[in-house]
Amino acid sequence: MNRQDLQQVLERVIAHYQPIVDLGTGAVVGFEMLARIGGGEGPAQSIGPIIEEIESDSEHLERLMRQLLTTIQRDIQPLFARYPDFYVSVNVPPVMLGDGRIRTMIQELGLGPCLNRLVCEVTERQALTSVGRTALETARKLHVRVAMDDFGTGHSGLSQLLGQSFDVLKIDRSQIEHLMKDATADRLLRGIVALANVLRARTVAEGVETAAQAFFLQAVGVDYGQGWFWSKALPAAEVPQAIEVGFGSQQRELLARLHGTAKGI
Repeated sequence: MNRQDLQQVLERVIAHYQPIVDLGTGAVVGFEMLARIGGGEGPAQSIGPIIEEIESDSEHLERLMRQLLTTIQRDIQPLFARYPDFYVSVNVPPVMLGDGRIRTMIQELGLGPCLNRLVCEVTERQALTSVGRTALETARKLHVRVAMDDFGTGHSGLSQLLGQSFDVLKIDRSQIEHLMKDATADRLLRGIVALANVLRARTVAEGVETAAQAFFLQAVGVDYGQGWFWSKALPAAEVPQAIEVGFGSQQRELLARLHGTAKGI
């Protein structure tokens, strides 16, 4: 895809927000912003297939991140005062986090007072590179909250986590889909939860699609869940209702229906 085509794609970028749900109460504790390409026929498409092309061009990458943060300013910042107990996370390339450009954009857009309501997501593979380590160190100095995304896919050793600091550990969907089918997957999940406790990080399980998965995750101590079991990614107009209603009734039904399966977990 040439630069002109990428520019046209960037003009069509919109944001949806997928709820992050407290596994104990069903309350919405946050949202992950997901970039989508709209304006065509049918539903908006994920930006994933072309994100590497965008990230390879500094100008396009900076434009994309500014667009996403501007969208947060427009869609979400007015909700922070009305609903004080939720956050929004957004995927941020380490190079932009490490050189301070993200913090500069946040200040320029007037999001500085909301800094504690924003979380920058960096994938496990990115976080363990030299650029990623610099980004995490910079974020810590700037008091920017960081989530390690896709945990379990980067093959990190414990020694590689020494000196790292992050607030949220997001367990990749590949670790969730094998739960209750593979005893090793179950044990690994317990180990991840224990590791997160040692690191004093909250845990979010991604890609939760079934009631049984949600129940198991709660039983072993995962804090939050994200996935189609609760909700797809929502347009900005539906965010307030998701916060107000939450998924408490769904959570109570889940516990009642699966209470008998708790033995042996």
